[in-house]
Amino acid sequence: MQETAQLDTGRFQLNRLSSDQHLDSLAEDVRHGLMSVPRILPPKYFYDERGSKLFDHICQTEEYYLTRAESTLLKRHADEIIATTRPNAIVEYGSGTSEKTEILIQAANLQYDWLYYLPLDVCEEILVEAADRLIERFPALSIDAWHGDFLDGMDHFKNSHERSLYTFLGSSLGNHSEKEAIGFLCNVRNTIKDSDWFLLGVDMVKDHAILNAAYNDSRGYTAEFNLNLLNVLNQALDGDFNKKKFKHHAFFDTENSRIEMRLQSCCQQAVTLRDIDLKIEFEEGEHIVTEYSHKYTADSIQQLLSKAGFKPQNIYTGKNNEFMLILSSCSKADKG
Repeated sequence: MQETAQLDTGRFQLNRLSSDQHLDSLAEDVRHGLMSVPRILPPKYFYDERGSKLFDHICQTEEYYLTRAESTLLKRHADEIIATTRPNAIVEYGSGTSEKTEILIQAANLQYDWLYYLPLDVCEEILVEAADRLIERFPALSIDAWHGDFLDGMDHFKNSHERSLYTFLGSSLGNHSEKEAIGFLCNVRNTIKDSDWFLLGVDMVKDHAILNAAYNDSRGYTAEFNLNLLNVLNQALDGDFNKKKFKHHAFFDTENSRIEMRLQSCCQQAVTLRDIDLKIEFEEGEHIVTEYSHKYTADSIQQLLSKAGFKPQNIYTGKNNEFMLILSSCSKADKG
């Protein structure tokens, strides 16, 4: 069931799925994930208000090259992307603070009298904060924000604009297995209209030392971001996770071409989540997988897009092919 928050200023409206549905989904994901072998949790639960702000700190560290590389590509090619797609609206999956998409909005603002922005994110506070900033900066911008899990809630999403640029930035596609990634891309393909476009940002395979450093920054922001997931579970499910009894661990898995991020138990311990009546026994050294971050080659990402029915049109790469933006079209005839 869709609910609409009372936050419509004329240029901003917040739509959301019911909080009960979110909690039910979280409870189900946590119960299933923590009882699995290996134990695993979806990375979407990183992004409460504190987690989103910690991620912003990560993006500013010297080691985390991804945001700088993608922002550089967007600044270099935003005018061309907007000229090619000619959007009335920009839709963004997993928008967060919208700072990178702001580059595209600025380029569109120079070419069009009015633009609509439709961000989708799991954190309501960040959606509101980003909207406040963007509306103040761009007087010709209207924002129709969507709070919820876009992997599960797109049946409620509405976009009536004639021509849209859909975006999925930050290499977030890499958080999913190949099967999940293709499923998500197929859902996007089936959502967009014949006149729409899709811009995808992905991280590329590179020197393993660079990859490992990016997820183990010297200032400890990534570690705190990872451990904050335990706070999210404690608050949402009345849990008693003790952050001091877990440690952050991240490494590049060569065989599967992905970073694996874990929370590793520092001792033998028991943890209880009272709201779902779940008790978990951890052995010393046992871990919870909190994120996979797949890294791609040019061929592997284009194959994924093609399997989902997209036609890559323009490909933008940074220095040493460290990051890639792919702009794709999709016609109704291709959807089958």
